Amino acid sequence: MKIIIDDKIPYIRGAFERVAEVIYLPGPKTTSEVVKDADVIVTRTRTGCNEKLLKGSSVKFIATATIGYDHIDTEYCDKI
Repeated sequence: MKIIIDDKIPYIRGAFERVAEVIYLPGPKTTSEVVKDADVIVTRTRTGCNEKLLKGSSVKFIATATIGYDHIDTEYCDKI
């Protein structure tokens, strides 16, 4: 399993390393090329999780460390 995590999320380092390959990146560096073979994205509002980012990827789960989820295109996610 491969997880892409926003590097600005506090206290998350070390949480998933025993069960997955983890890559910490700044939000703007989370690109479609990076997530194409990821299974999970743990993000914040600065990363738009939409067709542009997710098309052709293997992402199955998106977690957000924010109070809302307006940065996640749920209609697109429901289709994939």
